[in-house]
Amino acid sequence: MTTNSFGAHVDLATAAGTVRIASLAALTAQFPGVATLPYSLMILLENLLRCEDGAFVLADVVRALARWDPGTIGEKEIALTPAR
Repeated sequence: MTTNSFGAHVDLATAAGTVRIASLAALTAQFPGVATLPYSLMILLENLLRCEDGAFVLADVVRALARWDPGTIGEKEIALTPAR
């Protein structure tokens, strides 16, 4: 079960039906710095948003990465849950 602490899960209409996605654009409204993150960190952030469950992936971890500061590298552990 995933949570949606930041209101970033949105429905996307496709030809095959509606799917739910984790939108970095929606997260950028709350954390403007997300737009300037390196691409690799955006991928990790989207993964964290999609997998946020309040147990293994916490909202604090998503918040920390959304506010990423290169000077704090190594201070916080980030969970990675690859889908493939």
